[in-house]
Parts: sequence; C-alpha cells; structure tokens
Amino acid sequence: MRPPVVITSRVGRIGTAVLGAAALALMVWDASRVGLLQALVNLPFVALFVWCGWLFWGLASIRIDDAGVQVVNQLRIWSVPWERLTSVTGKWGVTLTTAAQADQEKGRSIRAWAAPAKGTAGKIVSADREMPVVPEQGSTPVRVSLDAFSAARLIEIEQIQRRAGATSSDAAPVRVRVNWPTVIISGVLVILAVLA
Repeated sequence: MRPPVVITSRVGRIGTAVLGAAALALMVWDASRVGLLQALVNLPFVALFVWCGWLFWGLASIRIDDAGVQVVNQLRIWSVPWERLTSVTGKWGVTLTTAAQADQEKGRSIRAWAAPAKGTAGKIVSADREMPVVPEQGSTPVRVSLDAFSAARLIEIEQIQRRAGATSSDAAPVRVRVNWPTVIISGVLVILAVLA
C-alpha cells in the first residue's frame, strides 16, 4: 500500500506564521502604548486578519491516497474517487475534471487552491521542482509543496500507480461537503469584530 501524499503550500504556511508573529508583535506594542484593555478590544480584528491570511494562504491542501483525491478548499471539501477522475490540468491552478454522475448531465470541474499556478516571475526565478519520490510501501504521509503543473502531473502519475492493482468496477460518487470548521470560526471572528 502506497503512503498518502499531501500537497500544501509551504510558502503560504510560512507567510501565515510570519503574519501571525507580526500581528502578535503589534498587539504587544499596542498594549504597551494604550493599555491592555484597549489592546484586547482590538484583538478580534487582528485575529480575523490573521485567520483570513490562513484561509487564503495556508489552509488548502490536496491529499492523494488509495481511495482517490481529496481537495480541501476554504469552504468545501471534495472527495474524488479514482474511477470518477477523468482529467487533471495545471493551467490556471490545479483543476480536476470528473465523470458524469446520475444526478448531472456532465462532469464537474473542481479547482484546488493548494497548488497555485506559477506567475511569470516564478517561472523566471525558480526552476521546475522535481517530482517527489513516493515509496511503494508505508503509512507516513509524504508532504510536498508543488506548483500547479507539478501537482497535476503527480496526480496523474499516482492515478496510474494506485489504480494498477485495483479490480473494483463500481464507481463511487464524488462527494462534497461544507468545510464547517472554517465557516464557524470565520463567522465567530466576524461577529466578535463587529461587536468590538
């Protein structure tokens, strides 16, 4: 059994950590100037700002395992079985295309925010990343940070590798669910910021 592969944005996670550290330093500086009580009144705004940074930079991920591809975006979590995945492209970010199901006429296009497309500056400055080596056996997830083209290529390679031994002809449906933790935390922070 091949280990799962998790694609996340390393730059986004580092950027969110730097943003959080800067926000904490500003909160301490604010508390030293205007007092602790006034600084605590500003805390919901700062927390909302850092949370929005986390939502757009660090939260999104793509998990590849034997069952298929799981795309975690800000508001939705998609589970796409290998049998339903028809194509993957990395042209404006990773987009998975699924086969039609009984309740729809055509397949869906699912955008994954975890692997952004390279901008022009990124193409000039950095060389293409090498594809990670995924061992044939293991249970520890392989964590990588890839651009959209590399992530799409990895998903295609893993689809071939992981379906080679599969004998199931039943195609499980594509499942989508709301990412409730992010919705609830975002709502609470917005309410606290409005009340403050």
